Amino acid sequence: MNRKDSRFRGQGVVSPISTHDTRQSLPPGGLRPKRVDTDGIFEMLRYRISTLQYPPGIALKEIELSKEFGVSRTPIRQALQRLELVGLVQPVIGHGTIVTSIDLQSMRHLLEYRLQLALMIGHFLSTAEVEHTIKQLRSCHAANVALERNFTPQAFAKVSHELRLLIHDRITNPFLAQSWIDTYYLASRVWFICLPTTKERFVYLQGDEIAMLIDSFRSGEPRRVAATIHDALQTVVFDIWKIVASGRVSVLVS
Repeated sequence: MNRKDSRFRGQGVVSPISTHDTRQSLPPGGLRPKRVDTDGIFEMLRYRISTLQYPPGIALKEIELSKEFGVSRTPIRQALQRLELVGLVQPVIGHGTIVTSIDLQSMRHLLEYRLQLALMIGHFLSTAEVEHTIKQLRSCHAANVALERNFTPQAFAKVSHELRLLIHDRITNPFLAQSWIDTYYLASRVWFICLPTTKERFVYLQGDEIAMLIDSFRSGEPRRVAATIHDALQTVVFDIWKIVASGRVSVLVS
């Protein structure tokens, strides 16, 4: 499926006060069992970018990546081209492929769009045979509870990503499903920029969202599920802009 080029441009950009060099070797689900898994390489690089393991401004080198994945430069180049199409990297002459900055104005538009997508999900959500989905949600909830005792950014990311993918898998319209997951990966970086300053709050909100999703799926009402997703996202978005406005994360002008 083709994705629109949503590369961020603008003046106000956000950079993390601190990042964690805790690179996870595999995204949730791991690589697919293919001889040359271009899709898996793309997903892994996207996962690293979305969780700030590759922070804004870092250069992704084809040669280094080809050595890491044990493949030629061709599948690496293909994966980087796909990352460019979804707005996560951009080629810069003399520097290679650079992870894009986070433009505040574009991020506002993106989060507003995701709030509307959340409401649209109510028209294209399957609530049939949800037992497995509820089981997955309970597993996510248990993992989230564990974060209260032993928090790491990567463990938080794993729960968050699995939750979004779970919703993606219940959406019956493939175009909406793809837009939902693509925009999540674009938006999630601002979550992780804010995470060091408010991790307890984000863990609480994520746990509350999961608990409400379990109840919503049990109801069998798609629009109730969509309302839960929308309201949870709206709360987090409000918190994010409050953190950005407070100056607890650095805002750079390019």
